[in-house]
Amino acid sequence: MENESKHVAVLTCDTTFPGITEKYGDFGDNVIDMLEKSGTCKYPGRKYQVAFSEREAYEDELREVYVSLEEGISNGSVVGVVLSGSRSDAFAEGVQWIERLDRFLKAFLFVRDRFPIVGICFGHQIIAKNLGCKVGRNAPDIGWECGTSTISLNNDILNIENSPFTKTLNDENGCFIEHVNLVQMHQDVVFNLPPPDVAEKRKTTIKSIGSTNKCSIQGLVTDSGPLKILTFQGHPEFSTSECLDILDKTHKAGAISTNFYEKCIYNTGILNNQGSLIGQAIGIYLSSFDS
Repeated sequence: MENESKHVAVLTCDTTFPGITEKYGDFGDNVIDMLEKSGTCKYPGRKYQVAFSEREAYEDELREVYVSLEEGISNGSVVGVVLSGSRSDAFAEGVQWIERLDRFLKAFLFVRDRFPIVGICFGHQIIAKNLGCKVGRNAPDIGWECGTSTISLNNDILNIENSPFTKTLNDENGCFIEHVNLVQMHQDVVFNLPPPDVAEKRKTTIKSIGSTNKCSIQGLVTDSGPLKILTFQGHPEFSTSECLDILDKTHKAGAISTNFYEKCIYNTGILNNQGSLIGQAIGIYLSSFDS
């Protein structure tokens, strides 16, 4: 099969975001732009819409999306999957498209060897949930994590099998960059690593990528074994301008206080958004297991 027919399936896990989608594209578009700009991903991204408004009759369309996805993975045209962010809760119950995505992860993706699965924000959380992690609202006294934030990285991520970070998180002297600034926009978190029985079942070990003072697990990466997962709680696909616009909408909707909003705006203005470094790591990861 020629490379031109191969692609990364970008699962768009949200519907139109008024005032944001028109200006920046949807969350799937953002992921595709990130992969294109990374310069490290061998294959283009292609959107698969897996989130639908519950007010719509979408059963047939959803079914067709998964038939296409499963056929593409089986015949080798889909070489990896990225699950986008979303305004929905990964732990929501009774939501048809989320339940369908859960089944897809458990029955189709998690059983495949050396097939890269990447999750961003909601994608990170729903992958973690299906690996047995506790996922839910942050503690009320901690609340939202918004705007550009500094993540303390786990040094061990350089030592994992086929680490995508060795070429992206080292400075010009070859020293590990211990902190990275990434856009955050969440009040839901992953509370723990997958339990031991999951690791044993898939002969796979999983590490935490890093932490902030509001979120102790800022991502997951498989250390070794056949299951290949890389996730981030933050948004490497969001530009600073998009972050600021989403912050503005979140504040105007009354979800965050004015004092907190102003602090987030300030941090976003002074911290260098290093999402491009994480985008490069994602591109490397998606291109590492196709031989």
